[in-house]
Amino acid sequence: MLFVALGFMVSCDDDDEPNVIDNPTYGMQVIGTATGNEPVVIDARQMVEPSSDFATKVLRDGMYYQIAYLGIGDIMFKEVTADSTVTYGATNVGDSTQTAETGEAITYKTGTLVLNGTETLAIAEAGMYYIMTDKTTSLFWIMKIDNFEISATGDKATYVSGSATGATFVASAVDIRGLFKVRMNTAWKLITTNVPYTGTGGAEGDHCRPVISYGGTIGTMTPDGADITVDNGGKLLDFTFTWTPGSKGIAGVVCTTVEGAELPPLEFPANMYMVGASLGGWDWAANGIEMIPANGQPHLFWRIVWIESGVVDAGFKFSPDMTWPKAFGITGAAVDGVYAVGGDNVPDVATSGYYMVVVNLEDETIEVNAPKVYGIGDAFGSWDAANAANIFTVDNTNEVITSPAFAASANLRMHVAASTLTDAAGVAIEWWRAEFNVIGGNIEYRGTGGDQAAVPVTAAQTVSLNFKLGTGTIQ
Repeated sequence: MLFVALGFMVSCDDDDEPNVIDNPTYGMQVIGTATGNEPVVIDARQMVEPSSDFATKVLRDGMYYQIAYLGIGDIMFKEVTADSTVTYGATNVGDSTQTAETGEAITYKTGTLVLNGTETLAIAEAGMYYIMTDKTTSLFWIMKIDNFEISATGDKATYVSGSATGATFVASAVDIRGLFKVRMNTAWKLITTNVPYTGTGGAEGDHCRPVISYGGTIGTMTPDGADITVDNGGKLLDFTFTWTPGSKGIAGVVCTTVEGAELPPLEFPANMYMVGASLGGWDWAANGIEMIPANGQPHLFWRIVWIESGVVDAGFKFSPDMTWPKAFGITGAAVDGVYAVGGDNVPDVATSGYYMVVVNLEDETIEVNAPKVYGIGDAFGSWDAANAANIFTVDNTNEVITSPAFAASANLRMHVAASTLTDAAGVAIEWWRAEFNVIGGNIEYRGTGGDQAAVPVTAAQTVSLNFKLGTGTIQ
């Protein structure tokens, strides 16, 4: 890794032989009393994504990382090539705290690498560390690894013991029944604001977000690999993450599982929430949206939401308790608007507008499609569910969804339909299980309750629904 090219230039005649340094380990290194004065080579390519696109992942030129054990002591940076050794001072060192997209606040140190400097960095606590350097900006990052988190459950494999020869992290009695990824210190990535993004898929002004979440298999994890699957054998599992030195980055960490007690009966959560920049922001308290439970179907949640296309940090996720440890998203591409449940963000949509979003925990699917709202009952002249003659018109330009004219003076009743609003046997649920109405000018949902109050309407009137504001107008 070359931070300042001039630092590596050697003046010589054409006939001169290079001054070869007798060092079997080349590359950017940390060394000092904290490493036992043995060099730790920083040589794993770092994957990053742009701040405007969750889906794009690229290996950044000149950015490398390593996972290593550091004891209490000092470290310094240096680069060894076949014909030169250059040291870098660690200056402008400061603590950064990150809360975005994490289950809890994480902290790490950042600083600047200065050519030929002698400033050292003190390591105050022994343990496993994630160390990253960047050629383009001459910056470095060091973060103590407290845990490897299983994204689907929020269980953390915490540090048990370690030394320069190996380390162990353990999570016990994990109830894992689906796909997952492994997150370092509960974070999907580091959120930097001072590292410009260069690469395909980004937008002007993007900054890098180094990926610190891993998929693939538990035995061979890779940065941003596919969702991991593991056979639980009908049992709770004990997860052990073992680090062995000598490999590049996450390749040095291998996970194994051991079966424990029988799995308890599956319980579905009472609530479900959505959050994301495409819905207004990533702050649960300020931007979280509660989904609607389907009546008598504890595995189903739905909501019609406005999704804004093309925003920075586009996408959204779900959680049963408005916290990141239990947050989940999708994996793979959608088939007819239906994704499999996984760890990735639901991606950006092509066009801003209203969308029907359904979480089906029985089938482990997430649906994102154009909303289908229907009238039903005497006011619409039919009690047939999802009757094509009574489908509402979606007007995204004016942000309303409007019914056809009422066929008769009667009580207003409405419901939604979607391909994944199905019961445990895969059969479409009864219409009233996804019913709502306009009461006092507001959209109110039946949810898990009984019949809603009657809402009389007059023949030839219509109802217009604004799901952004949660209001409705009958006129």
